[in-house]
Amino acid sequence: MSTHNFFLINVFTGQHARGNQCCVLLVDDLSDGNELQRIASDFNLPATTFLKRENDDTFSVRWFAPMAEIGLCGHGTMAATFALQKLYPHVNEFTYNYPHGVLKGGVGEGFVTMSGEAILCEEVHIPDHVKKGFHGKAVAYFKSSNKDLVLFENEKDIIEIKPNWEALRSSDTFGYVITAPSSTHDFVSRVLLPHIRFLEDQATGSAHLLLIPFWSERFGKHVLNAFQASERGGELEGVFTRDSVTLKAQCLPFGEGTFIKTI
Repeated sequence: MSTHNFFLINVFTGQHARGNQCCVLLVDDLSDGNELQRIASDFNLPATTFLKRENDDTFSVRWFAPMAEIGLCGHGTMAATFALQKLYPHVNEFTYNYPHGVLKGGVGEGFVTMSGEAILCEEVHIPDHVKKGFHGKAVAYFKSSNKDLVLFENEKDIIEIKPNWEALRSSDTFGYVITAPSSTHDFVSRVLLPHIRFLEDQATGSAHLLLIPFWSERFGKHVLNAFQASERGGELEGVFTRDSVTLKAQCLPFGEGTFIKTI
């Protein structure tokens, strides 16, 4: 039997946003993916972040949704930074090594940051399943190494769209980031995942590694304010510098405890 600390945290919270939920769990071993998957399924939150300490400011990390491992999880990384700062109050910046790269996390007065490599995209023709899936509202379509980006004309369509899930499931594309300019922020977005149970992510850090450089180029500025128009909502600020993006947001804890591993 072994015990491990866990923290439950809402990420990308704000005046009009409850953010995305995450469990952060410190473990001694990240090698058994099946075991980590089982634990994440038990917590049953959008993401569980598993951290293995290398030293006080450097950790290896893997992220799991209830049904599968996540290749890159921004809100899980920001949740980790929030939790670790409680455990290591003398540390202001953390490094996260994951299978495909390195992320940085930082803390300030009332906010958390995450820095990572910008995700760039390339415009292609709008696929038929996207035209049908978004009822003809898509005005441009962009492929990326993460999720694909779908540009809409206005935020009203982003907020009110009810996707044709059957049409979107006809493609093996994992996820769609739909976005448009906003009247209250620089841009608004939603993240739709037609092949998984949740269907829509509530507040998504990885999507904003794509969205911040996309809108930075169009608006001609490097600091942008964003709103993710999900049911819970997500608010953040993003800064695009050369080939990297830094996200800045609030986090709110909603629980913590001790996880007991019995087998």
